[in-house]
Amino acid sequence: MRAVPAEPAAGAASRRAGIRFARWIVSVHVALHAGLALSQATAQWSDVVHAVQPGETLFALAARYTGRSDSWLQLQQYNGIADPHRIALGSRVRIPAALLASASTFATASYVAGRVRQVPPHGAQAQFLQSGARLGEGTRIEVGADGYVRLQMSDGSTVRIPANSQVRLVRVRRQDASQSSDTLIQLEAGRVDASARPQRNKASRFEIRTPLAVASVRGTEFGVAMQPDAGITGEVTQGVVDLKSLHGKQGSRQHRLREGQGARVSSAGVMGPVRSLPEAPDLVALPDTVTDIDFVRLPLPAVPGIAAYRIRISRDPAMEQIVRNGVSTGAAAQFAGLEDGDYVVGARAMDDSGLSGRESTRKLRVKARPVAPLSQRPAPGDQVIGRVVEFSCAQPAGVRRFRLQVASDESFQTLLIDDSALTECRHSALLPRGRYFWRVASVGATPDGTQDQGPFSGSRAFEVVEPPPAAPPPKASSDDGALQVYWSAQAGYRYLVQVSRGEDFADLVFADTRSEASLRLADLAPGTYHVRIQAIAPDGEAGSFSPPQVVRIGAVLRDASGGAVRDAGGNPVGRQ
Repeated sequence: MRAVPAEPAAGAASRRAGIRFARWIVSVHVALHAGLALSQATAQWSDVVHAVQPGETLFALAARYTGRSDSWLQLQQYNGIADPHRIALGSRVRIPAALLASASTFATASYVAGRVRQVPPHGAQAQFLQSGARLGEGTRIEVGADGYVRLQMSDGSTVRIPANSQVRLVRVRRQDASQSSDTLIQLEAGRVDASARPQRNKASRFEIRTPLAVASVRGTEFGVAMQPDAGITGEVTQGVVDLKSLHGKQGSRQHRLREGQGARVSSAGVMGPVRSLPEAPDLVALPDTVTDIDFVRLPLPAVPGIAAYRIRISRDPAMEQIVRNGVSTGAAAQFAGLEDGDYVVGARAMDDSGLSGRESTRKLRVKARPVAPLSQRPAPGDQVIGRVVEFSCAQPAGVRRFRLQVASDESFQTLLIDDSALTECRHSALLPRGRYFWRVASVGATPDGTQDQGPFSGSRAFEVVEPPPAAPPPKASSDDGALQVYWSAQAGYRYLVQVSRGEDFADLVFADTRSEASLRLADLAPGTYHVRIQAIAPDGEAGSFSPPQVVRIGAVLRDASGGAVRDAGGNPVGRQ
């Protein structure tokens, strides 16, 4: 093997110096181009300016602000610093916004109601979202039909995701050095409403992106929604939003929306005109109190040009603790029942393009407990014969007191009975002929012992009517050995005729209903019989029986044709 002579020490040192010089030249060349690129890229953003402290070097500043100590060359070029090891105390070093290090942060689920799932990134298993959970970049949020989520972002902005919506947190980043943030939320279905905090740094971004459009904001109240026909709407209730179509090829592709304005991007990506948002709806028709334990029904105003309403019910006036929400296209919104308490209803009108306007609010009280008893009798529409009316109803479990009201008007302004001390859901009353309404409520007790009356049941109408007139006393005869009965009849009435051997009418020999006012029975055996009649009105109501009458049938002689043999005076001849 041939030996290679060692290089003289002076030559080696000279060669190493040349390599270092060449590397420095390359670094300066790279820094020059990078500095030019930075100056162009950051011209529109705000740089961070640092006042140099004792002992600080450019290497340390690069590591602190950019996360990479080897970016000192770009800082040196950008600031025109001769010696990176020696920086004058108190001098100002500018760090370009494009170099500032950003770190992934998280959104906090500050409020969750109903069925909401979070799907972590990288195929992790979905789980139900709980209040207080921290959600990082890539998390997908799925809000069910009864769900609602409020997110608190790291920059203080608030994002609200209503029922039937899906979003993904694409970017949730923050630069501590510049106090800037970068938030990008992908709306995949439904809707997002946001209250974006004013940004202190121009480098901050807050965007809601859809497959067709992106909404960019810097301090505003706005909403973005995907419509049933796949179009996109954006509306602004405070501040300014830039709504940009991502695919449109015709007309304007971007609008700057200001307070009270909105626009729609069609499913083909075509940007529509700027439109004024619908007026806040008038909620005067909404009830003050809901007493239904099963449902909350809210009548909605019919206004030309309004296709639907977005409804929210919250526990607080700030409309942050949402317990029910949804979109209603009918004459009334209906939600599952709520616990007793005080709430606030918020409603926004939606036009035929899907744009919704400002929200009107109104207080709502729910008082549905203790639950009202189920009424039994009188049944709705009943006719009570006579003056005695028996009221009865079912007794809910745990209820020991009841309040019953009877009125002559459906509004219960003219009360005839108001008994709040019933220990059983029963009551008997004497009422004159007429039409009435009745209702009943359960009366419970609060922990401090005071009475807690629940809502009244629905009112039930009934009528007290006079009984059908008593049948006139029958005129009975048996002069030919047959029982014959006659009475006065009224048009439309039928009559029940009973003939019995005993006065208690237990041993009936005849019982039948007849329309004609007479009866003849020829085949009865001789003996004593009792006869009574009951009138039946055209509507089927039966009156009382007439006083019983006694008829005696004796034995008579009959001829070959079966007729009675009579004497010279015309009287039947009795058998001997």
